[in-house]
Amino acid sequence: MNTRQQKILKELRLAQEPLTSSEIGSLLQVSSKTIRNDVKELNEQLESYDAYVSSTRGKGYQLIIQNERLFQQFIQSQHDPQDDIPSNHQERVSYLMEKLLMSSDYNKIEDLADELYISRSTLQHELKHIREILKKYDLALDQKPYHGIKVIGDETQIRYCISEYLFNQQSTLKDNMGDWLGILPKEELEVIKDRVLFNLRKYHIIISDISLQNLITHIAIACKRIRKSNSVQMVHHHLQEIEAKKEFLVAKEMAKEIQEKLNVSFTNHEVAYLAIHLQGTKLSNSCTHNMEAYSVIDSDIQEMVKEMIKRIDDEYGFHLTNDEELLLAMSLHLKPAINRYKFKMNIRNPMLDEIKSKYPLSFDAALIGAQLVQEKINITIDENEIGYLALHIEVAQERQKRNKKMAPRCLIVCASGLGSAQLLMFKLQSEFGDQLNIIGTTEYYNLLQQSFQNIDFIISTIPIEEKLTVPVIKISTILGETDLSKINTLLTQGEAVTEKYLRKKYTYLQKDFDTKEEVLSFICKDLESDCLVDEGYLESVLKRESFSPTSFGNMVAIPHPIDPQTEDTFWSVVTLQKPLQWEDKPVQLIVLLNISKNKKHDLKPMYMLLMKVLDDKNMVKDILQCKTYEQLKWKIK
Repeated sequence: MNTRQQKILKELRLAQEPLTSSEIGSLLQVSSKTIRNDVKELNEQLESYDAYVSSTRGKGYQLIIQNERLFQQFIQSQHDPQDDIPSNHQERVSYLMEKLLMSSDYNKIEDLADELYISRSTLQHELKHIREILKKYDLALDQKPYHGIKVIGDETQIRYCISEYLFNQQSTLKDNMGDWLGILPKEELEVIKDRVLFNLRKYHIIISDISLQNLITHIAIACKRIRKSNSVQMVHHHLQEIEAKKEFLVAKEMAKEIQEKLNVSFTNHEVAYLAIHLQGTKLSNSCTHNMEAYSVIDSDIQEMVKEMIKRIDDEYGFHLTNDEELLLAMSLHLKPAINRYKFKMNIRNPMLDEIKSKYPLSFDAALIGAQLVQEKINITIDENEIGYLALHIEVAQERQKRNKKMAPRCLIVCASGLGSAQLLMFKLQSEFGDQLNIIGTTEYYNLLQQSFQNIDFIISTIPIEEKLTVPVIKISTILGETDLSKINTLLTQGEAVTEKYLRKKYTYLQKDFDTKEEVLSFICKDLESDCLVDEGYLESVLKRESFSPTSFGNMVAIPHPIDPQTEDTFWSVVTLQKPLQWEDKPVQLIVLLNISKNKKHDLKPMYMLLMKVLDDKNMVKDILQCKTYEQLKWKIK
């Protein structure tokens, strides 16, 4: 069973309903014919294990397992080291990035080609892409005759690239932390984790679980690189600046303890490098008093955040200017964020896709804030960071709806920090009202430090395997509107949405385009010819795309202009005969949001309704099959 066939089995296992060969092909970026051939081979292999892939005309493929024990035996028997050999371009690029970044020595071209079972010319093609990726980090490939190739550049940037390109592609928060990278043996990773947690608690530094994992991984990368004689060298004035910080003392203790146990020598430069990562962790202590929190935030950051919130209010009419909690939360986030960018550090946001799809309005509002930061201090904030700012804005809007305490007893365990924990809290309060009393939030690694005497149960966004004295309910980090809203809300508002936002003239079904630029140009040209927008409309839509792609998964993209131009808010809807690649996701349904320049405060209900429709996989499938405007209108109703 090759890698692609493993992925087909995984998709079929996860699917709640049959999948067609074209749907699976879109997910795996191969043709329907390839999928049909793979399914045929899979059925031959599954025959002896009481399982098979059934095929129903008009519906698609479905995995039927008659004996779960035998099926698991099949999965285990199929694992062969040969199956792990990358079988396509993306897998080969990822493999080569890991191989080259984690090696300090030269790798011979012939050896790499042999490992991947590809020709030398194919390898050169993959290395061209590797060079493009490395260039983003100011790194390069050095090639020496009779030696091979290796990554060269500033050591800090190499570590940054390792963390950003390899670590950030993973989303696990618990088991085998770092094992997938082969950074260090598991027992050494446990030593690092133990010493980090000990010193964080000793010095009362509170960080999110994701920041904790990020920190441990950075230390593991540092140990690996130091052992191979690759050390960080900092500019003298940066070193002096960091040595004066509290984090340097904490980092020094961590480094000393890790050094003793793992026999790794940390120079002052390496300790400073660790201190920078401590400075870059998010302040997420929900117990911090406002005055205490304000004391650690620079006044210029507070002023910048005030200006950000005012600009967002001017653009969207959220009325958040006087929200002191939002001012504090965004200031606390930006302080370490600015430090991260100053030293070219990364942050991971495992919820990014969900935030963009569930809270697109708040995400766009956060984009405005990010633009102001760039104007003020010439720092470009990436979409991972923007996603966290969007959470704070969504929290503030939820707080407006319910600004009073509720009543029974539960504790929230959230891995992604204060913003997501608070948003989850407000969503739950909004849904259950007086039936639920949320007494607080905590990070996973601090859970066992909590007293369970006054808690009836725990609500957690990650699995908790420890035996606790109270029940644990596992839920999704982002509660979608479909989870919380009553069914009749969608039913009663379905007709309103079709009348208010759909336009027959700007609905284009079953079209044939190859790129997102072609689609957007086609839509915008039509609007321009009807004098609804000016000639800069397409440029405005593409500019918004350049900040962060609007393809959110589920075969859907929701582009929109960065500067609204139309008199009314309405949708231009395009469905495609076949999916096209929209950055890193396949897309077959495009809804261009033409936003009114006059009525921006009406956007929240529109976004909520749109998300309910587009979150529904079956609904999207039905929309893609529509041949007429009337069919589309009826489906959405």
